[in-house]
Amino acid sequence: MHSGEPHQNYQPVRLPAPDYRGDVSVEAAIHGRRSIRDFRNIPLSLQQISQLLWAAQGITEPQEGLRAAPSA
Repeated sequence: MHSGEPHQNYQPVRLPAPDYRGDVSVEAAIHGRRSIRDFRNIPLSLQQISQLLWAAQGITEPQEGLRAAPSA
């Protein structure tokens, strides 16, 4: 059973700050989006993991606690 407490050897990971500047507009990203099922056996970097986590649920406005994902 999971008690909700962190594991005794738990060490927090400090993620790099996300990059807020992209080279592709939202419109171009939507237009070019395709699902590709060809995966490589290459681990993601900590920066890539940080960017993915920020895009999925990251804080976009610290004072108000606003997030990248809608709340509704």
